[in-house]
Amino acid sequence: MTVPATRRSRGPESATPAVHATEPLTHLIAGGVADSVFDELSRAVGTDRADSELTMFHAFAAHDDVVMEVSGTFAAILERAQEASRLSGGLVHPVVEMAPTDSGGAVHLLHPDDPFVYDAATGRLYLRRGTVLDLWDIGCAWAAEEIVSRVLEADPAAALAAVVGPAVVSVGAAWEIVDALGQEFSSLHLPLRCGLRSFAVLGSTARITGPRALTSDAVTGAVRAESAVVHGRWWDSAVVGADDAVRALTFAMMAERLGGEAFDYIVDGGAEAEFQGYVGAETRLRLLRTPGWVPKAS
Repeated sequence: MTVPATRRSRGPESATPAVHATEPLTHLIAGGVADSVFDELSRAVGTDRADSELTMFHAFAAHDDVVMEVSGTFAAILERAQEASRLSGGLVHPVVEMAPTDSGGAVHLLHPDDPFVYDAATGRLYLRRGTVLDLWDIGCAWAAEEIVSRVLEADPAAALAAVVGPAVVSVGAAWEIVDALGQEFSSLHLPLRCGLRSFAVLGSTARITGPRALTSDAVTGAVRAESAVVHGRWWDSAVVGADDAVRALTFAMMAERLGGEAFDYIVDGGAEAEFQGYVGAETRLRLLRTPGWVPKAS
């Protein structure tokens, strides 16, 4: 098995959850929910704490195969990570390290090529010796979706946006979300008006900080495969919107690996994206968007 070379987030310390809402009561409720969900996330897959499930798995797997029951939170995140792997054809994968030596032999359920197996019926994770998993980024996407879901259970009319690491999930009228997010996420204003509600934000924040003008080819439209700019990783920041945050993050991480070639996958997968950056020695910011990123003129 080859471990995909996708870039990983800086880790738990970089993903303090934030909620954005125009109504004070919604903000108060969402803040409490966000703290609870983030604690669950950290206890399950955080690598900055010695008592997290993932940290313990890695400690035991350093010496032998591991068989352990996992929490509902860990299982939910792992299942979403497996979904991301299927969606990306294995480019986005939870395994970041796998020992080249043979297994210790304690886990007979594992195929020789499988670094891990999760048995949903028993809630057990079978982890091969020497395997290291990274579930934090996908966990952030799960957490953002979970925060919004739980807030809606308490207040079905709530309008808010939850931000956890690279994931942004919102619910409510577009103008309310735009107002709540403010200029920090200005590049989400247009896709929110298109109906997108879940995003992955990579690189710098969505705000355009450079004073330079956009190039003439910074127009909305399908990016042609033969365009030279889309064959390499030229962009510095990317925002991807999809049906849910895990799908958005999956496409965003695919874009990191595939560069411009990821555009076809994003469009074919029903997602939308905006990329910003400088090409070669150019001094003007270049902006490329998929067709549905900007609302159609009425």
